[in-house]
Amino acid sequence: MSSKTATYTGFEFEVEGYPALAIINKDLADKAVQAEHPNAVLIEIIPDTYNEFGHPDEKEYDYLLDVESKMIDYLEEQTQTVHVGHTTAFRKREIIFYTKEVEKVDGFLNYYLSTVERETFYEIEADPEWMNVSAFYELL
Repeated sequence: MSSKTATYTGFEFEVEGYPALAIINKDLADKAVQAEHPNAVLIEIIPDTYNEFGHPDEKEYDYLLDVESKMIDYLEEQTQTVHVGHTTAFRKREIIFYTKEVEKVDGFLNYYLSTVERETFYEIEADPEWMNVSAFYELL
């Protein structure tokens, strides 16, 4: 399942009094697809420059999209991973994937995120029920 042909939808919400945004792949609402990808991959990137809401400014936004696009290209082509989307909150961009291949994804992220010129964190955890993103899919 390629994110290049997927349908995404946006959500607005608040986190700690600040506006937040989410862009979520609607095509992954199918429980059969979710069952094939039982591990959440949560990647956090701290933007270098941001506005009064803590969201990346235009140049930083473009940089973060490019970083995300490169991750999508590799993970979707080289592993059994799906791109769920991303959230933008106060001084934080979180990129969300789900995967079947934890070791391959971990190896790639360990290398690739070291090349991203921003502060980054990631975790991969078992989440067969997709609880990390269930609130978004319940709203569809």
